[in-house]
Amino acid sequence: MVSIPSSKGSTIHEVARRAGVASITVSRVLNQHASVSEETRTKVEAAMRELDYVPNALAQSLKSASTRTLGLVVGDVSNPFFTLLARGLEDVATAAGYSVILCNSDDDPKKQRAYLEILARRRVDGLVLTPSHTDPRPIIEWARRSGPVCLVDRSVAGLDFHETGIDVVRGESLQAAEQLVAHVIEHGHRRIGILNGPLTLSTAADRLTGYRAALQAAGLARDPRLEREGQFSVASGRAQAAELLARKDAPTALFAANNQLALGAMLTMRERGLSVPGDVALVTFEDVPHVADVWPFMSVAAQAAITMGHEAGRFVLERLERQSKSRAAHGDKAATKTAKAVKAEPALHGRELVLPTELRLRRSCGCPSSDPWVRSVMP
Repeated sequence: MVSIPSSKGSTIHEVARRAGVASITVSRVLNQHASVSEETRTKVEAAMRELDYVPNALAQSLKSASTRTLGLVVGDVSNPFFTLLARGLEDVATAAGYSVILCNSDDDPKKQRAYLEILARRRVDGLVLTPSHTDPRPIIEWARRSGPVCLVDRSVAGLDFHETGIDVVRGESLQAAEQLVAHVIEHGHRRIGILNGPLTLSTAADRLTGYRAALQAAGLARDPRLEREGQFSVASGRAQAAELLARKDAPTALFAANNQLALGAMLTMRERGLSVPGDVALVTFEDVPHVADVWPFMSVAAQAAITMGHEAGRFVLERLERQSKSRAAHGDKAATKTAKAVKAEPALHGRELVLPTELRLRRSCGCPSSDPWVRSVMP
């Protein structure tokens, strides 16, 4: 047995000598093995305290096949929506004794693939992912080789989550977009532009579908010249809004598919001396935290970002708990075989949780009061 020192310098062998037990017994105490008696466990724990022994996390992970870490890959860490989502996941993970490694893909499929490889090499126990590409194969392969996966905020076309055992937690986008645009139409607007992210992302595609559905329901003809596509970023919002507002037949209202696009649109309107909603009405997805509390101005479809993080973490941790119990029941030597058998159980088929989205209608759409009128859009 190789003796790996702790960060304080003492080794597992020194703890064993102090406690008067074998090194393997100390290892069993560290791994919470049920075969250790309470008396022996007490002696070993006392020896560890006396020697200021701190278990080596890497050595423990090599023994237990668990690093007690989860990976989180989001599209844009600077977007407050993803900050709140990360907070929700971290709350649940920390309570269960896990840490979270946060990665920012910039919605770049190449960066996302690179992070998936890095997280696999770091042996994280599970993954929460905001997918940035349309190819489900890297996600399916990661789940097969590395551990449980939960997609959050977005889904991936062609991914059969039920059969692959991959969970999905997302907000209701399509109907919320339709109702938000329908409300703008109720204010008398007939030329409504949409600022959007890449249509390869499910959220962008759903919100475009909802926008078009609202126009159709109101008997308004779709004008492709009012539909823009770019990135979910402030810079893209500025550029897309500038294109639409430079037209002779410029729209009188804009639907920004996320809050970063909306912020970019507002910057463009300020540069042009345009007011909201006096010159151009503006609605979007997602509140900007704290700003909405101090200045409740923007009409939004607000998703429960923290709850998404909570639920995604819960799904992943549930699967890890089942795998841990299965290993304990069948023995570590049969862990790989057991994991394959567990995936085939109907109870572990992939689940999709669609959370309700809340419409918060304020002044930016033309409503007269700064007090929001709120209603939920149920999935």
